[in-house]
Amino acid sequence: MKDTDLSILRTINKEIEDFKIKDITIVPGLTFNQYQTIEKIFFYYNSKFQSGDIDDEGDRKYFYNIVKNPCKVYTKAIDFDTKNIRLLTAGGGEPIKTWFMERDLKFWMRDKQFGKVLNRIFYELPIFGSVVLKIIDGEPYFVDLRNFIVDQRADYLEDMNFITEVHNYTPTTFRKIAKQMKWKQSKVDEVIDNFHQMKDTSHIRVYERYGEVVEEDENGMKYPYKRVFIADVGVDDFDYYGNLLVKHQGVELSSEEWEGNPYWEFHAEKISGRWLGVGVVETLFEPQIKQNETANLESKAAYFLALHLFQTRDQTFNRNLKQNAQSGTVFNVESEITEVNIQDRSGPFFNEQTRKWQNNRDEMTFAYDAIQGERSPAGTPLGSTQISIGQTLSYFEGIQENIAMDIKEMLYEVILPKFEKDNTTKHTLRLVGKDLDQYISMVKNELIMKEVIRQSLNGKIPTNEEKDIIEVAITESIKQEKEKLLDIPSNFYKGIKYDIDIDITGESVDTRVRNATYFAILQAITADPTMTTDPVKKKILYKIAEDGGINPNDLFEVEVKSIDNMQQPQRAGGGVSAPQLGQALQGKQTVTA
Repeated sequence: MKDTDLSILRTINKEIEDFKIKDITIVPGLTFNQYQTIEKIFFYYNSKFQSGDIDDEGDRKYFYNIVKNPCKVYTKAIDFDTKNIRLLTAGGGEPIKTWFMERDLKFWMRDKQFGKVLNRIFYELPIFGSVVLKIIDGEPYFVDLRNFIVDQRADYLEDMNFITEVHNYTPTTFRKIAKQMKWKQSKVDEVIDNFHQMKDTSHIRVYERYGEVVEEDENGMKYPYKRVFIADVGVDDFDYYGNLLVKHQGVELSSEEWEGNPYWEFHAEKISGRWLGVGVVETLFEPQIKQNETANLESKAAYFLALHLFQTRDQTFNRNLKQNAQSGTVFNVESEITEVNIQDRSGPFFNEQTRKWQNNRDEMTFAYDAIQGERSPAGTPLGSTQISIGQTLSYFEGIQENIAMDIKEMLYEVILPKFEKDNTTKHTLRLVGKDLDQYISMVKNELIMKEVIRQSLNGKIPTNEEKDIIEVAITESIKQEKEKLLDIPSNFYKGIKYDIDIDITGESVDTRVRNATYFAILQAITADPTMTTDPVKKKILYKIAEDGGINPNDLFEVEVKSIDNMQQPQRAGGGVSAPQLGQALQGKQTVTA
């Protein structure tokens, strides 16, 4: 093994050791350790004390969890789903192709269970403050922050001096990963052999590191940025007297120059000087400590409240009343027997302490009763409740918007390219419900035109009344089907121009803006009916609708181009090759591009 390999392993182990035990200084007097913070978050969220469940007096400690519910409130407030992801036609694009691509994308995301990915992001974000996804060939995988070693002083991953992900594999899993990664078989065998020589371990530890490495050649020292996989397996070599001769060097599995890293980060709140975001659990560290202290003091006080103690000045009386006294027993004593008054008057104090710290929790996390769906305290004015809800939602909307922008960037860079790659071959698209209604609106006109032409070629030109009958017949014949299967040809989405919009609330555009857009479109069409027929004017009208947050296909019947025109990629527009009237009932059609 090369000396540089040993240097890399030593560097990684030193970075991990510093990450776990060394604090960083954000400002004088304020220190932070990411690993210890994450460890503490795991304890608190799972209602466990880091010091154990028994106190110094031998009594059980009770964990009064006040962090879990605010995390759930946070998750609910920032959540959105795949249905909120929309595709819009970019300048010079074809609206009809965008329409089909958006529906195809919904089915693809459902098959890939991308909704579960979003749900887990929103679930973990308030707990840990940060979530990291690793994208491998367009597929997202969640990174365990306990095994994610970073330069914790950097603000973002792109600023890191190094990033190391720790993988713990069983021998069986390691062989599968090695095959996927195409590691040399000789290296794999060496790792397995070294692993079986180790004691007290059940997993093979592999480090995946992104960062500069030190290399030396005939031209001197170099510091290339590389992705390195190295297995930390093996045993140290000692002499007869127990002195360390050679420290185990591990096995380098692969090393290649690399640009950037495959990780995508999402943060709740950020503080300059540290990478890890600030989540709900960390925010409530102090209130949780105080709430546990109050709850356990009250528990100890309750123990004495359950006791019944008696007192007398008679020194000859020596018995336990519970064990020795029966109904009707007469005691002959020199002094009366009286119950010791151990009434607890601290109840209001404990109640006030609990209320105070829970109010502090709500103020720090916006987890007010109204947001949790609970009734406000008696006497609270409705206006105050509405103001509180409005301010809270505004706070969460800001966080939700930031997350949506990060997800949008990830969709652009890695998810949608994977979608386009998966859908480059010929495949079938299923339309149902509202999508089917819109499709009918798009193809109806061409079907009517083809039927009119067919009848005209047979020597009969339909009258206006007969055209209306044809329209009704075609519409009803298509609507009789509950679904429509369309064959999407290969490379249909190649070169498509689109933008991504995430409607984070379902109504991301202000209702007043949307209504004003509707009114403006209505005025424009009323003043100039050719707005819906003239190609140039229609493009302007579509752009006005999209800028106002309205899908133009929901308002206007899209004119479908002929099959020949759809097959010419250099021309603008796009559409569906509509079937003949008789084909409208057959269920499966082909989209031509």
